[in-house]
Amino acid sequence: MTRARKQVTRSFSACWTCRRRRVKCNGVGLPCNPCRKHKVECEGYGIELVWVDPKTGAYPPFCRRSMDFEHTWRGRPILEEWRLQRLIDEVDNIGAESSKSSRYSNPFTVFRACPSNICAEPDDSIDPPSARAAESLPSSPRQARFSCSPLSADVALMARSLEPTVVDCISSSKEEAMLFHHYVTWIAPLMIPVDGAENPWKSVYPSTALRSSSTASRALYHAILAQSAFNIANLHGDNGASSRHKDSVALKHYGASLSNLRQGLSVSTEEEYDACAATLYTLMISEGNARGSIAWRNHFDGVGGFVSQFVQEKPWNRSANSWVISQSLALSFEISQTGNAKVHGRSPITDVLLDGVASWQKFGYTIGASCDVLRTISSIRLLAETLSLGHVPDDLGVTIQAYLTELSPQNHTVIHVDLDIPDRDHFLESLPEAKLLEFLDSLHLRLFRTAALIYLHQAVLRVPPRGVRNLVRSVLADAFTFIHRKGGSISLWPVFIAATEATEEEDQAIVEQWLAISSLIGMRNRLIAGEIIRHVWQERTHEAIARGLSPDL
Repeated sequence: MTRARKQVTRSFSACWTCRRRRVKCNGVGLPCNPCRKHKVECEGYGIELVWVDPKTGAYPPFCRRSMDFEHTWRGRPILEEWRLQRLIDEVDNIGAESSKSSRYSNPFTVFRACPSNICAEPDDSIDPPSARAAESLPSSPRQARFSCSPLSADVALMARSLEPTVVDCISSSKEEAMLFHHYVTWIAPLMIPVDGAENPWKSVYPSTALRSSSTASRALYHAILAQSAFNIANLHGDNGASSRHKDSVALKHYGASLSNLRQGLSVSTEEEYDACAATLYTLMISEGNARGSIAWRNHFDGVGGFVSQFVQEKPWNRSANSWVISQSLALSFEISQTGNAKVHGRSPITDVLLDGVASWQKFGYTIGASCDVLRTISSIRLLAETLSLGHVPDDLGVTIQAYLTELSPQNHTVIHVDLDIPDRDHFLESLPEAKLLEFLDSLHLRLFRTAALIYLHQAVLRVPPRGVRNLVRSVLADAFTFIHRKGGSISLWPVFIAATEATEEEDQAIVEQWLAISSLIGMRNRLIAGEIIRHVWQERTHEAIARGLSPDL
């Protein structure tokens, strides 16, 4: 008698380990319950797509991580062509007005919006004066991104609870899914001047956090959620239960990240380098966005010790992902030290990491600067520290002349377009999108070069503000052209350097406008920068009055 074969229902939500072991998987969490029970590594739920033979439908086993056409769209309504195009447009522009009134959850997004009460507070928690300050700026055909909070009614999708459809391994918590979505769709574009396909905060950081169930990956995952929660808390302002709730959520994930990172660093290997390095960087950003925190610089000590472990292996040369994470750490250190009154000198971050990652041609692209300019800024900082200790190099004049040559106007542009073309705003309106982005890239490069010149005059040559007035106005003009055309995700350093040297009322008014716009993005370091800038202005004015001089002398 033939024994009846047991009916098996194929699951599309199991982890790869359970699918290979042919056991039932609960399809939730990393690790899943069966992998945790049998103490085997859970390979997660990542996408592994392959080509399917169109004639036979055959494909390699355990490689295809998608459903067939009928299963994918089963239960969804047949959409008319105009509605289909509308949904596609929503993906291209998450802030489009069409997303506010769409009756359907969008089948083309990674996350599916669903009704819930986990949404944020209404938009009246956003500071109205800041919003009005942004609205008072000249408009442009490409609407500025930060004219409103991502949690306001104008971007309703951000305020909904989000349920993952592809990365089910994130969490069973809808709040965590919303935080992760907020990071990818709102924070990630803010982390780079010209957002595009090479934005690592949209790809490298999230994928590294979800790559495995290791403690290092979990540390990065919680660090990302902490950064997202701090950002939302800042967007809500200083009042409201929602802001306090997000602060507490951020602190919870911040603590979880530190706990996992501590375990990860104790057994860190070259394979775990990416996740550990990305966690250290993300924790620094999170610390900088936490209200009342001034300890973010302390993380650099940990970074220096961490980098020293890999002097021989040099994992930043292993892959593009390792390199882009490493350069973020190196850039953060070098840029932050330019505003540090304490003599820091060289560190493993400068001697090992910076020298290792700066050899790549694209070094500096994530902050809109070039490799040569960033090396010059680092060199100027070290020279300024040497001079502050009373040591004057024999070749000081030659060195300064080399800096001036490197930062000269002929090196400002990498495209054959005059950045100072008459009626620049009108000219930019006529540029195709690709050419406009190329122009903005070049404009941001000039921002850094001009700011580096100001830094050289201020830190080494000790030139009074009057001597760099034209350079300051050049930076401010370029910054507002960039903001009006792209939306405002401009690097902080060049505008900050110029703003501290602004002494004329009209220049300070422009800086205040920039600060008003920057206050809308939920990054607290912008608010701290504003406090420092105003403090510098105040101290300079008091000193000038006491000495009977003009503030720009």
